[in-house]
Amino acid sequence: MRLPRPLRRLLDPHTGLITGVKAALRAGDQQGIARTVSRYRRPLRLTRSVADGLTRVLVGRLGDSVSHDEASESLEKMASELPPQSLHSTTWSALENLSRTVGCFSASLAFTHRAHLAIENEKSRPRLVLSAIHRRELDLAIEHFRHYWTWEDDWFDIAHYIWVWSGGLSGVKAFDVEPEWVDRLRDRPVTILGPAETHLTTKNLPDSSLVARVIMQDVVSWDSASDPLGGQCDLAYASRETRNWLRETDSWNHLTDFAVTSLRVDEGSELGASQVPLRRAHDPRRLMLGGSSPNMIPLMAWDVMRVPGVRLTMGGTTFFASQEAYTAGNRRFKHTSGRVTDATGSTGELFERCPTFARHNVLENLTLMANWVSSGAVSADRPMARVTALSPEDYMAELDDLYGRDRR
Repeated sequence: MRLPRPLRRLLDPHTGLITGVKAALRAGDQQGIARTVSRYRRPLRLTRSVADGLTRVLVGRLGDSVSHDEASESLEKMASELPPQSLHSTTWSALENLSRTVGCFSASLAFTHRAHLAIENEKSRPRLVLSAIHRRELDLAIEHFRHYWTWEDDWFDIAHYIWVWSGGLSGVKAFDVEPEWVDRLRDRPVTILGPAETHLTTKNLPDSSLVARVIMQDVVSWDSASDPLGGQCDLAYASRETRNWLRETDSWNHLTDFAVTSLRVDEGSELGASQVPLRRAHDPRRLMLGGSSPNMIPLMAWDVMRVPGVRLTMGGTTFFASQEAYTAGNRRFKHTSGRVTDATGSTGELFERCPTFARHNVLENLTLMANWVSSGAVSADRPMARVTALSPEDYMAELDDLYGRDRR
């Protein structure tokens, strides 16, 4: 079971550093950033000079006294001057996260590379395979998997992911055991449609195709005339935030038109109302190398691909590398702030999107799907195919231009 965030912050200095900086950043608290970095410097074995440099960049980006280019250069220099073995891989990942929190996406890759190098000298064999997965090296992932895998719990998600990625040549299939869910999806075409632009239309839907979408507050139906898939949604998915809204406002009646609604909730958590079909979605968290939280679209793909015989097509997702990450019919009302979001998913607050991208580790989300698209395990529409074909460097450069430089 996943621990509550305050307890995770107390027990894990990496979580404490990241969440503390994020909270201070969104509060506009420069002193809070400095205090947080100072508090966790020693537990993370950061030298004083590294901590001071990190604070200067974080505070400078908040106040705009340090430009995006200056901050990026400082972060890349910081990474280059530290040997990979000087820090644990999770600390390198925390520095990667903080770089993205202030919108320095390209610069964060210097810490990403250091994390992979550090993993090679650590004892975690599952993380060694995950490192190969996130470097998009199928042959290396297969080699490590065959050499190290066991029947321990840490391996099951990795085994199934590689089984899908390799077309069944390696890994071990680990299909779902929910009878009703499996019976509904088995051997059927499924289309996952995200909130971004797509070239898919109803003509692209095979007979008996199921459509899966993310629902949000004020986004629980789609206009049949203007929606590319005619408003069809059979399989609804709700994030934790949306589940909380449904529960707090007793809005479960919005779900009656869906065949089933899958919730992103932790094991042991209450699902909700009994008058509509609800289930807990499979979460690919164990496939995330940096300890981050998967986005909804990769979670949906992972959940669906746990059913035998599913033929998956994906569209409407650009992993935020587009001017319109949310089309007009997919912009939610953010009930936590009482504001409507725009085409980027933002309500207009400073550093609203970048910390979210950092927390979810957008690059790892992209990579998990890019591997499957490149191998032909799943099909993608043209906008998604373009982004999944980008190198990490090109993808991060696009996020810099779209979000990082403007401190979105």
